[in-house]
Parts: sequence; structure tokens; C-alpha cells
Amino acid sequence: MRLPLAGLVFGVAAGLPAAPSAAAPPDLELPSCVAGSPPLRVPATAARTVLDAADSRHFNAAAQARYPLYRRGGGVPAQVVLLWRGGQWQYLTLWADGANGLCLAAAFAADRFDFTPAWLARYRPRAGDTDD
Repeated sequence: MRLPLAGLVFGVAAGLPAAPSAAAPPDLELPSCVAGSPPLRVPATAARTVLDAADSRHFNAAAQARYPLYRRGGGVPAQVVLLWRGGQWQYLTLWADGANGLCLAAAFAADRFDFTPAWLARYRPRAGDTDD
């Protein structure tokens, strides 16, 4: 199921259809910013949270310092999501994609950043979280 990402990343505010109570929630789909690349599919039950603006800027600066290729991209994420995926925590950077909403620019292993444990304790990511 392709989901519109016009505002928030996950949750009702993102335009997700209401799932019937008896049915499993649909997977979330994040389109790639790279033309021709497949979208990232995430189970709706995956724990996640959207970082606030200050932490998003902090993360972006740390990612640019650690990864020169990412720095060369020159983009600034519209949102940064901390997500449990594939048995590990990951940061996803989402960039504005004009009228299409948000797209996935990059994913990073969260254990590479020393601030991750503090953010996990503060944000306490869970399924269905949004940045409201």
C-alpha cells in the first residue's frame, strides 16, 4: 500500500486510512528520493518516533561529520525518524519532495551515534508514534 507522506511520517495525520479493528494494519511505504529505487516498506507495528527539530539538526550535523558522501548530498532533512527495523535501531532522513510529500534520502545504523541511547530513553519509540 502506498501512503501519502504530505505531513507527518506515520499515523493518522499522514493520511493513513483507518484500519478495521479486526484487520492487521497495512505496512507503511516510504518512497525513495532516488528515481527508480524501490520504496522502503515498514511494518505498521514497527516502533518509531519522529525527532524534534533541534534533534533533527543535531543528527544531520553528526551524520554529515561521519559520512562525507552524505555531506556531499547537501540536503537538509525535513524529518528524521528513529525506527526499529531489521533487528536494530535506524535513523531515516526524509527530504521534502515537492508536491509529493516526503521521500527517503538515507538510512543510518543508530548504534554508530553516541547520543542514540539517550534519545531512545527520552523518546521511547513505539508503534504508531508521530511528532505531535
